[in-house]
Amino acid sequence: MGMPPQMQAYNHSTPSDVHQPQTRICILGGGFGGLYCALALHRYLKRWPQPVQVTLVEPRDRFTFTPLLYELLTDELKPWEIAPSYQQLLGHTSIQQRQATVNTIDLPNRLVKLHQGDSLPYDYLVVAMGSQMRPPAAVGHQGQALPFSTLADVWRLEQQLADLDRAAATGLVQVVVAGAGPSGVELACKLADRLGAKGQVTILDRRGKILRAYPEPLRQAAAKALKQRGVTVYLGAAIQTVDAATVTYQYQGQTCQQPADLVVWTVGTVPRSWPGLDPLKPSPLGQCLVRPTLQIPQDDRVFVLGDMAEMPIITRDRRPGSSAPMTAQSAYQAAPVVAHNIWALAAQRPLRSFGYVHLGDMLTLGRNNAVVCGFGLCITGRLGAVSRRWAYWLRLPTAHHRWRVLRHWLSSIFITS
Repeated sequence: MGMPPQMQAYNHSTPSDVHQPQTRICILGGGFGGLYCALALHRYLKRWPQPVQVTLVEPRDRFTFTPLLYELLTDELKPWEIAPSYQQLLGHTSIQQRQATVNTIDLPNRLVKLHQGDSLPYDYLVVAMGSQMRPPAAVGHQGQALPFSTLADVWRLEQQLADLDRAAATGLVQVVVAGAGPSGVELACKLADRLGAKGQVTILDRRGKILRAYPEPLRQAAAKALKQRGVTVYLGAAIQTVDAATVTYQYQGQTCQQPADLVVWTVGTVPRSWPGLDPLKPSPLGQCLVRPTLQIPQDDRVFVLGDMAEMPIITRDRRPGSSAPMTAQSAYQAAPVVAHNIWALAAQRPLRSFGYVHLGDMLTLGRNNAVVCGFGLCITGRLGAVSRRWAYWLRLPTAHHRWRVLRHWLSSIFITS
């Protein structure tokens, strides 16, 4: 059967492919998908059949280990531990980081066009630009609602908390967290510990359960932690407006108002849109459709992974149509598969199919407190916090950075003991 014309246009070989002295691999996005794919590719370079140049395109200068952002609010971790620079992480490799923003992808000509005006040619392309916070749906002064998903968001929140601390010499600091998902629950617990008796934290969520997609033991541990910290939770509460001092919401058929010195918005994420000149057919959630090998159907040399891709999932009954969640765990598992498959294409070896395997759930529930559930076990409290911290330490990007962080943790233990 003949190949459709549009696929022929994207997969053709040109004289430049034959005479190109280097294989050019371009990776868009420096999060858990892009950075970890670049580091995995570096391990393949000695086995590559021809010279290779890997370029990582990322507008920020630092990688952020987002699951540990919350520890910055309670000073349990330092910024350098969870946000090392790309220069530091890639310094021992031949990978080049281009600090730039992607404008468009030109599939037929194999070019990535940057906002800065120039273009990057590629032989293989990895798109891992992740997701972004869903903007507040509430009307009014939406600028009053702060997002919480990046290092810059932490700094803004820290500044707001410092200003409120100075201004509120007497009286409670009222903080509203929009969303009772994992980010909202983790943030509420940390803020409650940070503010102590000086603050009151309230969670508002339009759904009927906290952490509704999580196992019951984890939900119970979270509910207990919130209650112990005096966090008020309103479920079935649909936020309508946010202004400088009040959040208005519908609750049990009535319009209610909650005083708010600070509102933090954690209600969901949406995948970033495909930046190509040629649009790809999206999934119902707006993700790119990919093959089991994480290649897009239109081009064998283009891979999409992480939050932007509808990646397959492995379940016991192997239900059709299920996909991996939009989490760091998913991107972390997909990154080495993409690295292998790019090498396999170049070396004419068999490609691997990706299948997400759920390894458990972990949430921080305040200072030195966490819950870890997986493989039939559920660990809570301080032991849960140690287990969670250790599990994430194992997933830090490079051995050098892990060693620096471990030395700091061990020195902290001995100094405080």
